[in-house]
Amino acid sequence: MRSTVILAALVGVGAYGLASAQNLPPNRIYALHSQATGPCPALDWHLGINDVDHTISGFFAWGDKMQSIARANGTFNLGTRTFEIKAQEVDGQNRTAEVTGTVRQDGWLVANITGPNISCQGVKIPWYRPGGPG
Repeated sequence: MRSTVILAALVGVGAYGLASAQNLPPNRIYALHSQATGPCPALDWHLGINDVDHTISGFFAWGDKMQSIARANGTFNLGTRTFEIKAQEVDGQNRTAEVTGTVRQDGWLVANITGPNISCQGVKIPWYRPGGPG
């Protein structure tokens, strides 16, 4: 009986390890519409991580009917699961912002965005992959 329990525990740990590794497929995307709160406007987030060249890129949209857009480009450190992004507004007022954060063990991205008149802290963004959500 005891060996059965130990074997079941080992199989469970092995399956959990595989599931954790599967939670972070290569070249995943992160997308979310976050609501406005305090100095953080409502934002549409669309970011993709490329694990081959360790980059993260995409765009943010905000404002009336999401008419303002900023391109986002940065680096992703797979070892520490951290990222740094520079966002540059397209057209408009040419505003910039810095986005930093981490990717949690479950694959969700936690981002902080700061810039002129904007401060969004701890925004949690789910990941997706072709064929369905993570």
